[in-house]
Amino acid sequence: MPRGVTSEKSQPAGADRLCFAILYSRPKSSSNVHYFSIDNELEYENFYADFGPLNLAMVYRYCCKINKKLKSITMMRKKIIHFTGSDQRKQANAAFLIGCYMVIYLGRAPEEAYRILMCGDTSYIPF
Repeated sequence: MPRGVTSEKSQPAGADRLCFAILYSRPKSSSNVHYFSIDNELEYENFYADFGPLNLAMVYRYCCKINKKLKSITMMRKKIIHFTGSDQRKQANAAFLIGCYMVIYLGRAPEEAYRILMCGDTSYIPF
């Protein structure tokens, strides 16, 4: 669990400042930690009862958002925590997005990104 983060489940995403967490209440950012969520921003448009995965345009928007946060001068010394809430469908989509970021931008193997996201007793509902 990253220092200063109080959560049920939290995994480092591979960059020294980027983490992913499942939280059951909305945290407040501080001088050394920035929390953000995409749960109500990047949403899947379902066909029937499906819920994901998010499309390539959403992956692109997410990666641009992360890169902007990591390069921001105002966040240069902050840990950046992508958090998601208790909705299991949104948890799966959020994990999918940060997993894509780990593979595309951090050069992680898909298996390594999967291992990081499955840390501890974490599980996600399948698409």
